[in-house]
Amino acid sequence: MSSDTITQSEAARRAGVSRTTIQKHLASGRIIADGSRVNLVSFNEWLETRDAVQQGVQPDVQPPLHPKVQPAPTVAPEPAQDANCASTQNNQPQLMPFNVARTLEQNAKARLKQLEFDERSKEVVEVALVAAAIGKEYAAVRRKLLALPAEHAPSIHRCKTVADVQERLRVLITRALEELTADGGSTLPKGV
Repeated sequence: MSSDTITQSEAARRAGVSRTTIQKHLASGRIIADGSRVNLVSFNEWLETRDAVQQGVQPDVQPPLHPKVQPAPTVAPEPAQDANCASTQNNQPQLMPFNVARTLEQNAKARLKQLEFDERSKEVVEVALVAAAIGKEYAAVRRKLLALPAEHAPSIHRCKTVADVQERLRVLITRALEELTADGGSTLPKGV
């Protein structure tokens, strides 16, 4: 037995993960295998990187992959491109580092969970629901205001001056709007 290797079970115990997880990282090349045993140096580098990512600290250097699983060489991105984005140049994909991709994924999942929480706590409402409710409110106002001429033409006809017509219309419109407000017939959901 070599002192620079450990068993997969020992690696799993030290990392606090299952043996299957260690085997998965061995297969992906994140941890280097020495036969059926785990290379201690690569395991320690992986463990430090994993702990740094879990604490939200990005390590400066990603440990190299096992030579058998090294990605194909890629062309360096143009200076105008964002270094954190996957892009294509000369039809070759530009891959982002694993730790950056993992952090982006964790951030996206956290934002989705926050959005779900906000929806359940009624902090946010779907735009379609608000648009439908406001549309119903506007339709009610439109119906009420368009009914005014037919309902009140005789009383407006009896007015003698323009000022009387203006005052009568102001009173009628104000009354109609107050009725709509006092109706309790609001179609807006609570909290909107």
